[in-house]
Amino acid sequence: MKCPLCGSEFEKADESKCTGCGKLHNCDRQCCPNCGYELVKEAKVIQFIRSLFK
Repeated sequence: MKCPLCGSEFEKADESKCTGCGKLHNCDRQCCPNCGYELVKEAKVIQFIRSLFK
């Protein structure tokens, strides 16, 4: 993933920087390990479409 705020690219989100939205195990957000910006995980369909155009 690429963070839209700082531009950092990462594979796995840093769960330790999560601010805690109240959802315990089914959270659909990821935190950038560089700046802590929270972003929504992409759906697998969108990931597949992006892979077609790379």
